[in-house]
Amino acid sequence: MEKIQKALEKARQQREQLQQPQPAAQRRAPPVPRNTAVPGDITYQQTRVVSTQGNALRESRVIAGLTHDGLADTFRILRTQVLQRLVGAGHTTLAITSPNMDEGKTLTAVNLAVSLARDVNRTVLLVDLDLRRPSVHTYFQIEPEVGLSDYLLGEASLSDCLVNPGIERLVILPGGGSLRDSSEMLSSPKMVGLARELKTRYPDRIVLYDLSPVLITDDAMAFLQYVDCCLLVFQEGKTRKGDIERTLDLVEGCNLIGTVLNKSTQRSATYY
Repeated sequence: MEKIQKALEKARQQREQLQQPQPAAQRRAPPVPRNTAVPGDITYQQTRVVSTQGNALRESRVIAGLTHDGLADTFRILRTQVLQRLVGAGHTTLAITSPNMDEGKTLTAVNLAVSLARDVNRTVLLVDLDLRRPSVHTYFQIEPEVGLSDYLLGEASLSDCLVNPGIERLVILPGGGSLRDSSEMLSSPKMVGLARELKTRYPDRIVLYDLSPVLITDDAMAFLQYVDCCLLVFQEGKTRKGDIERTLDLVEGCNLIGTVLNKSTQRSATYY
């Protein structure tokens, strides 16, 4: 009986201690998840930060972050249209591709990612899934130490692959080294699990995937089923009508939210 009384007394004392307010020096704020958007107070605890200068971005035609620029306004309009479709459907993952090479899909993906990251309510992860010709990192003039291919091959952790290019609320997952068996890797359990993880980890994050061209490899077709929706990029004067029709047939069944006409000769009116 004496032992029971002592145990009850000890439990009562511990309960009273827990109910007492902690001194300010001992209080701890809840941890902020890595890469979560907190306007004006964002830290990257595990993501490597590489500052890209504004002139370097302009040289690479990454102009979405510029102010009072007609071309930048074009990407702001695209951003608004994409956000309306994503938010309206409750989607957070978007693949960007094109029928053939050199039609502007990667440049469109990069500028859209930068423009989306300027929305203080969002964080953006840009994933280079063109694993045969990864090039997203070149637009930010950075040389990643490891990338997605290294992660898929078990040679690097995901946190080692992530890079912040000095743009707030934007993180890049570079492609890494070129993979010849890229379509098999993109449909592997490890990649499918990663896609699920990237979609569900942070509810305020938009994930953009830069995919290989639809008519060149089967990479895009192997992965499109794992994203919410896709955006097609065509180039005026280069993308042939037959290629557009074939691409639309191949992506039938995917949630196509729209198309982008790159290098359009139609000029937009300037407001300022």
